[in-house]
Parts: sequence; C-alpha cells; structure tokens
Amino acid sequence: MEQTAAEKRIARALSLAVQKPTVASGPDTPFFELHTVLRELFPLVFSRGEWRTVQQRALLGRVPGQENGKPLLFLSHMDVFPIRTPDKWTVGPFSGEVRGGFVYGRGAMDMKGHLIALLTAAEALLAQGYVPRGDWWFAFGCDEEIRGGSMREMCRILQEEGVSPAFVLDEGGSVTELPSLCDKAAALIGIAEKGRMRFTLTSDGDRSVEALLHAGDRLLKMRFMPRICPVTGQMLSALSQNMTGLRRYLAGHPGWRQNYLLRSLERTVYGRAISRTQVKVSALQGDALKGEEAAITFQCAVLPGEKTEELLHRIERVTGDERLLVTVDVMDEPSLVSPASGSAWDALTTAIQVHFPGVTIAPYLLTGASDARRMEPLCPYIYRFSPFILPPEELKREHGTDERISIENLLRGARFFRQMLMA
Repeated sequence: MEQTAAEKRIARALSLAVQKPTVASGPDTPFFELHTVLRELFPLVFSRGEWRTVQQRALLGRVPGQENGKPLLFLSHMDVFPIRTPDKWTVGPFSGEVRGGFVYGRGAMDMKGHLIALLTAAEALLAQGYVPRGDWWFAFGCDEEIRGGSMREMCRILQEEGVSPAFVLDEGGSVTELPSLCDKAAALIGIAEKGRMRFTLTSDGDRSVEALLHAGDRLLKMRFMPRICPVTGQMLSALSQNMTGLRRYLAGHPGWRQNYLLRSLERTVYGRAISRTQVKVSALQGDALKGEEAAITFQCAVLPGEKTEELLHRIERVTGDERLLVTVDVMDEPSLVSPASGSAWDALTTAIQVHFPGVTIAPYLLTGASDARRMEPLCPYIYRFSPFILPPEELKREHGTDERISIENLLRGARFFRQMLMA
C-alpha cells in the first residue's frame, strides 16, 4: 500500500534524526547536526519559540502561549544507547532505513520517535494558527543514557525563571502486555521510579583479586525483602480487571494475602523488579595478570520506601576489607510519587482513552530510569508515558539489535501529543 503524505513526512523526519549518531559518550558534532535537522523539519516551532543550548548539546525551548494559561513541560532526550554488536544488525544502525512500515535505527524507539511525534504535533498546531493556552516548554536532554546532568541544569534554569508547569510528561510506559500479570494490553503510566546507584569495587593489586571476587560474590548473594510498595499496589488494583479467578481478587485487594501475590511476582524477571531492591553486575575491568587494576561495577535499583544511603552502608559492611575500595558515581533516591488523580492525570488518561480506546490504564513503577525525576523541584505532577503500542517482542529491541518503531505508532503518537499540547 502506498504511503500517505503524512506517513512519508513523519517517517522521513525520524529517519533524518536517526541518521545522526548522537551517542552521549561520543562527539558533539552529531548533536549539533541534529539541532540543525530539527530546525529545518519544524521551522514554526523553532522560529516562534525561544530556544537556547544548555551544556553545549541539550535544547531548552519555550513557545509563548496566552498569559493566563499554565505552562506545559514536555521532556525528551536526543542521546542514544551505544551500538554494542553492529554485526548483528540487518540494517545500518544509523541508517534510518524505512522498510515494511517501520523506521529502523538506534534511537528510533528510545527516544527519537517520541521526540519527532511531539514536534510534529506542535508544528501542525502552529501551522493551523493555534495559540497555546499557556507556554509550551520543551526540554531535550543530551545525556540521559549515562545519567548526565543536562536535565538537572535545565530544571535549575526553569526554577530561576519561575516556571511552574501544570504537568511534566516524559518517556516511560507505553501500551503493552505484561504476560507475568495479564495478557491484555494496558497503558502503563509511570508515576514513580526506583532509586539508582552505581558503584565500583576496586582491588589494590593482584594479591587482593581473590578478596575482590569473594566480596563480589557476597554482594550478589545479598537478600532483600520482597514487598508490594504503594505504587505497585495501585498498578495491581488497576490491572485486576484484566485478570481472572483468585489472582483477580487478590490483585484488586493488594493489601490482603500479599504473600500469595509476592510468590507470583517472584516467578518473573519483571515481577522481581517491581517487588524488591536489586544489585547486579554491570561491568568487569582490568587484567591482574597484566598488572592492571581489577574492578567490578554494580548497578542497584532501589525500591521506593528504601534509601540508597542505607544500601550503601550495607554494601560497605559486606565488602569490609581494607584492600578494597567502593567508589560511587551515581546515587539517586527513589523518586517522588505523582498522584494518579487530579486535572493533569485526567488530561493524560483522557488522551489515552481517545487514542487507545478500550485499553486499561494503570499507574506503575518505572524499573529503569528517566530524566523526569530531575524536574521534581518544579512540579508534583510528573508522568512517564510514550504514546505507542509496543508488544513485549518489540520492547526487546530497545537498546538492542534492529531497534525500530512503526509509522503507525508515530502518527498515533502525534495525534496523542496534539491533544496533550491543547490540554
């Protein structure tokens, strides 16, 4: 079937954006080139807005609205995850190839597709003469994949300028199935995130490598009490209508018979992620035989209600050895919890109901990390949702091989953002 003009336009826009290899740890030039591409693709958004570059590569923009309206803040990030295995891709990772109704390439799903759908909606509204009810603010980070500080800096700028948005909308959930809980698709809106900590355990020489390995083994054997935190309880209650039998009743009343629910969650990777703090190895460095310093890097995801500082104290006790050094480079407490009620929530859920009719809507705990938490000083209404239908088999492509997103998703996303821009 021949593509429509709208399909061609949005697919081309994403393709051009994907062709810029904006890896956070890479050079500046691809980011500058992406800025130019966005200005050319969305001339009204950029010419009518006031834009500034933050920390050289991030973009912060304001499209003026009516003076009596509340501002709206939309987040995205332009950086992408590195390519680990380019030989396994069937297309060039940065080719932006359009094939079979999909746009392929690193960042197509995470999260240049989100960015392009948002700007497509804004450009179309401005072309029709629409004047926003309040200012539109756009904060596009450049280092989300490496937990950098560009979004925090943009938050500081917005604080100084007295911006108090009605809501903040970033990536996070999508419309997908959770086979471990229920097989019917649901729209998952992230209202909170687990805390994050990354630390490296280092030995002082070849004679302490054995101590390093023993300490690493002890860390991985640490046990954390599983529990259903309030956010997960809200999610289970909302999803219970998609379940059957005893599980439906217990999920609808998560405060009762929690042990049964926890045993069910413990059987799956996702279930464990939403019900306990976790410590995992993320990297090994050094070759002691070559005289190199040996080290193990760990990633921790901390359940709401617990504190990263308490976890760090526990880690230091477990690894207590003068030959070993614990170095922390990321330490974020679990985020605040946004309310699953109120006018901002209603605007978001109404847009979901319009563009994803019949789907169950559920608040949920983001087990990964986003830039959204950086905006907590500005606003309590922070939501994490990308308006795409992404079955589990598609979600596996994120940060993986042959990442892609469908043109149908992009167009639906643009329609969704159009409604949110008019909220």
